[in-house]
Amino acid sequence: MNGKTRFRRPTRTITENVNGVPVEYDVPDTTPIRRLPFNLDATLRKALFAVAILMTIGAIVWGTVAIGSMLAMLAPAWAAYLVAGVFDAGWAACLIAEWLLRYDSKRAARPRNAGVALLIVSMAAIIVHGALSGPWGWIVGIVGALVSAAAKGVWAIGMHTIRIKLDPKYEAYLRTLQQETGTQLALALGERDRLMTEDRTVGLKLALEGRRPAVPPVVEPVDRPAEPAAARTESTPVQAADQPAEQIETTPEPVLVQAAGRSVDRPVLPEDQVDVLLNRLRNGDHITKKGAAHILGVSESTAYRRLKDAEAKLHQYN
Repeated sequence: MNGKTRFRRPTRTITENVNGVPVEYDVPDTTPIRRLPFNLDATLRKALFAVAILMTIGAIVWGTVAIGSMLAMLAPAWAAYLVAGVFDAGWAACLIAEWLLRYDSKRAARPRNAGVALLIVSMAAIIVHGALSGPWGWIVGIVGALVSAAAKGVWAIGMHTIRIKLDPKYEAYLRTLQQETGTQLALALGERDRLMTEDRTVGLKLALEGRRPAVPPVVEPVDRPAEPAAARTESTPVQAADQPAEQIETTPEPVLVQAAGRSVDRPVLPEDQVDVLLNRLRNGDHITKKGAAHILGVSESTAYRRLKDAEAKLHQYN
């Protein structure tokens, strides 16, 4: 928020009718701002979890250093310290899972038990590291292990403050709603994967078809109207009354003219194949991709494209 908006007084919009014309204008809002009272419980809860987070970070760092230095005797230092943080990070991750399942006591029990098991393994490893360090090293190991136990204990107390014990019927009701929502989400994700797989399949078929050599177009016979019979009329001698027989003129023979609307052979275009499928769809035929390929005499991928174009035209006309 900049300085201009921080000290600007709030306004409210008023709508009035002035001489039959509705107008809107802003006036300063003098409504007193009611602030929520200080919530001590919320503040203390935030402080509690802040302390728990800091203690967890410290426990993870100490456990990583202690276990990593012990593992470094048998492995490279980078690998030893990388693996050393697995134990403390594991029970910290179980805390997150327990938080997410705090309203479901049955499901929250599993990450809680797993976190306790990982904590015991981490504490045992820290104590072993201290025992290997010297005569009094086991005391240092026990103190270091108690750091992880203290962090885990503070988390358990914090979880106890926010955990709400639901009645069995309400817990079952909440679990049923979550199950229904999860089922809808799973079905939606499954449908998305199916559509994406179908698109990849069509794309792969088109790519494979594009790599094949070009196939000459299928030429279908086109019905042509019957040509008119070439009727020739014999020349008839025309003689005038006073014209000699040697000068008889004959009438000229008629010239045959070809019909202008005569059809010619041409290759079948994709539009023609689409029209063939469109006419069948209009007649109520159910055409599959394989059926379209059989009708047109082309590959199934080409027939699939022609069928989709025909269906689009059918929906457009409807």
